[in-house]
Amino acid sequence: MFLFGQEKIFNNQDLEISLKIHNLERAQLGLSKLEWSKNLQKDAERYAKYLAKKDVFKHSSNKNQGENLYYEFNSESITTKPFSRATSSWLDEKSDYQYAKIGDGKNTFHLIGHYTQMIWRSTIKVGLGAYVNSKGKVYVVARYYPAGNITGNYPY
Repeated sequence: MFLFGQEKIFNNQDLEISLKIHNLERAQLGLSKLEWSKNLQKDAERYAKYLAKKDVFKHSSNKNQGENLYYEFNSESITTKPFSRATSSWLDEKSDYQYAKIGDGKNTFHLIGHYTQMIWRSTIKVGLGAYVNSKGKVYVVARYYPAGNITGNYPY
């Protein structure tokens, strides 16, 4: 789909699948559904564009929003389904998660932090964005409000 240049990836059906994956997991835990936020989507797209342009993979310094990142080399499946692939990857961290407070030592945060942000009880909104750069690297960013993964708190 996108092989050259820096391109925004947008697939409304894939965004809907990503939101459904989030909300199915939240429902299994008895949590309220996340709402789609166009403002968070714009922030996520802006940061995905920055990552693609700079060809870096690092979290932003934004402390007002939660953030999940995903990165993969270009392939047809990632450029047509970047959001559901990223969300499924974050959900896969569930297998490494033991119910506990964030930072209490029972979990290795880098193995579970994406998952716990997805299911953070007080988070009510989400937005995602994706860009592919000229090297064929696809960057996916999810933004959440309010942010989760607060040290000393349980996710739900």
